[in-house]
Amino acid sequence: MKKLLLITVIISIYSCATIPPEITKTHSKELEIIEALKTSHLAMVDAYIDQKILVFENFFFTEYGLLYRKNWIDSFKELNGRDYKEENDFSKLYNDLVAEYQEQILPIEKIRFDLKTSIITEYTNVIDLHKTTGSWIDNLKKLNDSQRKTIDSMLNSIKPGLSLSSIDNAVDNAKSKLKTKLENLE
Repeated sequence: MKKLLLITVIISIYSCATIPPEITKTHSKELEIIEALKTSHLAMVDAYIDQKILVFENFFFTEYGLLYRKNWIDSFKELNGRDYKEENDFSKLYNDLVAEYQEQILPIEKIRFDLKTSIITEYTNVIDLHKTTGSWIDNLKKLNDSQRKTIDSMLNSIKPGLSLSSIDNAVDNAKSKLKTKLENLE
């Protein structure tokens, strides 16, 4: 994700004076892709957790529930001083079993919540970074020659030889090489 944004930034830098409309369109499309990925990741978490819950429920109701019912009925007389009567006491058994189920499923649902919260947080960070990059691209469209020189000076102080012109030249060279390859393919 960060590489995608970095590529957008580098591409946008190479022609600061005139940002091609493709950059803006690509940037907008990237946001759509990020949103779609977020939706997909959240859906994958839900599908995965739902599948795991189905496995758990199968075990809980086919194996554990049967033994739980037997033990519950066996201890009923001790606790209540009378025999278990299904027509009168089933709701108590059912409520106790549901309470047990909810107690056991709660940590699984917490994991789902934590995963989804983490995914949403990270995508929110990426989207914020993407919007900041978009604002930066918009500002690059408005640079004058003096501002370009200032940026070149700052880039050169970070890494000697790095400037908007060096980026322009690198992109022009790469495009030239690709054009040559295309001509050779024809």
